Amino acid sequence: MTAAGKRPRQILKALRQQNPSLVSDSRNVYHVKAKIRRESESVGKKVEASCSSSGSMAMNMDGCGSGVTGVQMQQNGEDGRLELESKAVSDTKALAVELCRHFYSLGWLSGTGGSFTLRVHHHHDAVSTPSHLIVMSPSGVQKERMVPEDMYVLSSDGIVLTTPVLKSYTHAAPKCTDCAPLFMKVYEMCNAGAVIHSHGMESCLITMINPLSKEFRITHMEMIKGICGHGYHDGLVVPIIENTAHEGELLESLTEAIRAYPKTTAVLVRNHGVFIWGDSWVSAKAQAECYHYLFDAAIKLHQLGLDWSTPSHGPICNVSGFWGCSGNFSRALKTGALSLDDMIEPSQHCVLLDIEGTTTPASFFSDVLFPYAHDNVGKHLAATYDSEEAQNDINLLRSQVQIDWEQGVIGAVPIPLDHVGKELVIASLAANVTAMIRADREVTSLKQLQGHIWRTGFQSNEFVAIVFDDVAKALARWHASGTKVYIYSSVIREAQQLLFANSNYGDLKKYLCGFFDTTVGNKKETRSYVEILKTVGIDRPADMLFVTDDFREAVAAAAAGLEVILSIRPGNGSLPQNHGFRTIESLLEIQH
Repeated sequence: MTAAGKRPRQILKALRQQNPSLVSDSRNVYHVKAKIRRESESVGKKVEASCSSSGSMAMNMDGCGSGVTGVQMQQNGEDGRLELESKAVSDTKALAVELCRHFYSLGWLSGTGGSFTLRVHHHHDAVSTPSHLIVMSPSGVQKERMVPEDMYVLSSDGIVLTTPVLKSYTHAAPKCTDCAPLFMKVYEMCNAGAVIHSHGMESCLITMINPLSKEFRITHMEMIKGICGHGYHDGLVVPIIENTAHEGELLESLTEAIRAYPKTTAVLVRNHGVFIWGDSWVSAKAQAECYHYLFDAAIKLHQLGLDWSTPSHGPICNVSGFWGCSGNFSRALKTGALSLDDMIEPSQHCVLLDIEGTTTPASFFSDVLFPYAHDNVGKHLAATYDSEEAQNDINLLRSQVQIDWEQGVIGAVPIPLDHVGKELVIASLAANVTAMIRADREVTSLKQLQGHIWRTGFQSNEFVAIVFDDVAKALARWHASGTKVYIYSSVIREAQQLLFANSNYGDLKKYLCGFFDTTVGNKKETRSYVEILKTVGIDRPADMLFVTDDFREAVAAAAAGLEVILSIRPGNGSLPQNHGFRTIESLLEIQH
């Protein structure tokens, strides 16, 4: 008999009613009670109580994500218990339930699918401060019928602190959402305040229109302004990752997508749904509404034969029928709602342009941009040193310089740590950047810093980008005909956009559908062009024309199956004799 007058078998029976997998025999009841009593006597010491059939006393996030039932209680004395029982936690649970019901009404969490999580916030004197606690929805339950007691509470490192009790009308023990490891990764990498995993139909269909595309791109839509960091004229890009049999297996590809697109607030999962986050539940909800609107708008534009990815949203040029129908699109669209049989796909014919020596004189880089970066590197770093962007640039350079130093690269000077003083760090960085520029190094750390320095020059109107006289007219002509034009340069994408948005012929960025830099691969490697073909969604490589002044780039692109033309411009380097490629002196010579 226990002190409470209960037999061990009675305790065991009660525990099994709450969770059948908790305790295997009556002797374990004493062991568990004794362990809890011993550890709870030490204030401030972790209490980890878990009673599984194997006797394990811990359950981490991997267990939660893979469907292991049970609970791990982690409390730091009385303060931890009070926080778990605080009004802030109960209010957050209630808010999560309210939002899940709303998301269900929108079709995002139907059929027990989808999930939601948000951070607990404490409110003191009208000031909201984030807690280390996280509220997360359960798995496999009807989201529209949940109550606050159904929600899980986790610590910031993914440990489950409280779990719902087993309900009499269900046949399975409660389980945290299978998206838990993915949610925790978003919290870690993006400093998110809330994350929504939607199964909305539009988020699924938009990934199926072009099965090879690794991005969803849309521009010149009002609702783009609702996405953090974007305006009406900007191109919104959402990465697409491939689906897996189990959501927990998406972790690696989700992580890679966030690293490749550090400014994104959403990741699409093909044939599945979308993850969307924001710095608060308000931001996550608003952005989710905008994303779903844009996905739906793109689907409807596609059904109407209009191109959602171009600024004018004009007719898709030289289209063929969906699912194998050949020939030009000439049938009249049926009145009323359109079905999948009426959907069309673009011909995928487009142009890929190099910048230096193709659209822009090489002298603009050698005489203007590179000297400007060289002369202003110290000034730029001093002004932005404490910013997140500058610290990221410094860390990239420090890593590259360390590699150069170990390999004996001439001009590499070790960069001291921050504790020696900002001035010495900046001086060392400037010396290394100077050496890299003189050696014409093609390294990501240098390109990224140069792009950020050039941004200052463009924004302060210290210079405008120079393009050849035929470029503006050629871009306008292609745009009017529906031909998509992309840029591929070793210059980072942000700098490419600045260059075409601030040219001597005005804003030419409006004519361009996308930008690629060396994050997709080296320009002299064939696999880079294969990756671009996949990203744009081109089935027949010859439907993409690549124009460059570099023979080695031409060879690599041709090996990938692209049509290639070499650009002959004043100041360009010489080409090998009998190179075998068609040449032009003006983009206007290209007829489409």
